[in-house]
Amino acid sequence: MDHISRFPDGVLHHILSFLPTKDVLRTSILSKRWKLVLDTYPILDFSWGDCVGQSSDAMYSENASDEYRQMLTKFMNYVDTSIFRFCKYKLSMQKFKLFLVLPDLELSSHLDKWVQKVIENGVKEVDFGIDLPGYLHFKKPYNMPDAIFAAKSVTVLKLFGCNVKLEESFCIKLHSLQKLALKEVQMDDHLLRRIVTCCPLIEDISLRFCWGFKKIQVFELLRLKKFEIYSHLSKPESVEIKSPSLESFHCSFTVRSVKPIVSVDACQGLKSLILSGSFVTELLLQDLVPKFHVLESLRVGDCPVLKKLKISSWRLKSLEIHSCENIMDIEINTPNLLSCKYCGSVVPVSLINAPSCHWQVEFSLMNTLDILWYMTLKEFLAKLNQLVYLHVYVYLTTIMSSLNLEDLSNNASPYVVDNVVLTVHSASPIMTYANFMDGLFFFSRPKNLFIRSTDEQKRYVEYLCGFLKRALSCCNHRKVKCWRHDLKEVKLGSFVESADGMVDYNRMTSSFFWLVKGHTHCKMEWEL
Repeated sequence: MDHISRFPDGVLHHILSFLPTKDVLRTSILSKRWKLVLDTYPILDFSWGDCVGQSSDAMYSENASDEYRQMLTKFMNYVDTSIFRFCKYKLSMQKFKLFLVLPDLELSSHLDKWVQKVIENGVKEVDFGIDLPGYLHFKKPYNMPDAIFAAKSVTVLKLFGCNVKLEESFCIKLHSLQKLALKEVQMDDHLLRRIVTCCPLIEDISLRFCWGFKKIQVFELLRLKKFEIYSHLSKPESVEIKSPSLESFHCSFTVRSVKPIVSVDACQGLKSLILSGSFVTELLLQDLVPKFHVLESLRVGDCPVLKKLKISSWRLKSLEIHSCENIMDIEINTPNLLSCKYCGSVVPVSLINAPSCHWQVEFSLMNTLDILWYMTLKEFLAKLNQLVYLHVYVYLTTIMSSLNLEDLSNNASPYVVDNVVLTVHSASPIMTYANFMDGLFFFSRPKNLFIRSTDEQKRYVEYLCGFLKRALSCCNHRKVKCWRHDLKEVKLGSFVESADGMVDYNRMTSSFFWLVKGHTHCKMEWEL
């Protein structure tokens, strides 16, 4: 026997907890010892894709195939066997996770039985999801068994795609519950208040795309630290949270007609605030932000009503303004701000007091640009003390006329930017980018230029390389010289991206751009 197999079951279970479900299941074929270890493994994960390794796409068709139904039946028999095998050892279950895509509710009795069995076994975490294609519109959802709300041992309860309805006489006993996460769940206000009242240990509540709520009220949870609500289905009238321990509040409504009254004034310990939707106005922010004396992080996004943003805070360290399409004026008085990210299609007029802030700025350009746009952008960037990242998404389809350098010139020196990322959409004519780059380089001096192209990468980047190295005699006859006269050297390479789409500066390669999906890195040295 190998040395690892001699470890106690608890140690081996801990090792298995770091592995994907597929790899955990494979250990059963190693030896009889490992089969026993797997039989007593207290984390029971039955996610269809992870266990079977096949897509559930066939289930989303109007009529699920007979083959898929047969596979589903086998899978449910496997779940049945695994649960009852584990329970016979009379061990405590750490986690039960199930996700299935079902064509109908014919097999729902199996689900009820599993829920009852894991509760009897003292399960601590439940992650239960049932997807019925089309149930939001015409199919009846799965009704969650009442027993789950009497599980005294459960500390984490995550439900997806079901209906929750309890009789008034039913006694909720989730006394150990610390985290409640509901996604695409149907529930009414009264039941949510009952759950909250009966679960004093809750620290985290998440309501994502649920419906049935009208007036959301969460009061007197002394341990609540995080509350988030996302919605594109329901139209609640109000969201009211009263919890002195709350540290993070996230409220997002994607339907523009939804404008609930949001009240978190009583949460004086709030450190992180995220607001998104038509309910976010200048007056709301001016009223809320000053009340949170320890607020460190603020994010506003997708707020079509917001036209002016005025933020004043001595404690704020992080600020993000994202996709507020009508915002025209920004006034920021945050002396201790450390990072700020602005994403939009409009260059706002700004008044900024944030001397130590590192800025990330992203613009999406979809119209023909003129001299005024460049001048406004230059004025905006000049107010940012430390711009470390400028990302421009270019969707331009109209060729801009050549820029008159005399019109762009003034006494201000070009602005030094650490990193500029240009995402090129190749439906635009090449000359569009030549004119755009002329304007961009006239007022900025990027140390690193990263170019991303969606297709036809080589044609665009090859043109750009020649464009950067054009002869310096290009504008000798002009009074104002172009940016090429300050460009000392350009070094080309390629780059890769991290999972969130940001440039990974630590994984630069020396290969040419067409080897890395059109991602080109130009290291630029300027005469400053």
